[in-house]
Amino acid sequence: MRTRTLIPGLAAAVAAAALIGGTIVAGSTDSSAASPRELVAQAATQQAVEHAHGGGKSDQVPAIGRRWAAAWMTTDTRDLARLYTKDAVYTDRALDMVFRGRQGVAEWETGSHQLIEDFGFEVTGGFGGRDGVVVEGVFSGHIVGAPHPFSVPAVTVLRLRGDLIRSSDDYYNRGEILSDSGLPADWTPTGN
Repeated sequence: MRTRTLIPGLAAAVAAAALIGGTIVAGSTDSSAASPRELVAQAATQQAVEHAHGGGKSDQVPAIGRRWAAAWMTTDTRDLARLYTKDAVYTDRALDMVFRGRQGVAEWETGSHQLIEDFGFEVTGGFGGRDGVVVEGVFSGHIVGAPHPFSVPAVTVLRLRGDLIRSSDDYYNRGEILSDSGLPADWTPTGN
């Protein structure tokens, strides 16, 4: 059995990098709250406690986290963008890329769906705090032209402002997605 390791990254953004222009910039998000790594560590601790007590189910994820995951599954990219503040920041940790504003979120999702067929995100757990939510799940799909589909664990950290998402950070193993897909580790959408 292969051990799956979570490392920073959102594999779908491999596609987005080649498909989206203008709204992508390198950089980091607001550092005044807990860092994404701290929130992911909290998620892992919370998950261990919940599993020890029989919990950790997707119905324990706060509503905004469930809406976020469901919006990824719709064909209207505005569904996801509407969950974000106008000045939102969506960060792809695999490529250290940042998508700004609702338009950036919509363009990023569009590019992801153009590259990945049968796009899926199954919520498996998570938790929420005063101004943040961690969503755990399984990201799956089939990169257009790849020999095989992929399915990997993923974690997303959502920071909130009121009822909207002000920033999100996605984490999962880009290398594992490429490996599962039967693609070389240095594959890019423009190099296929």
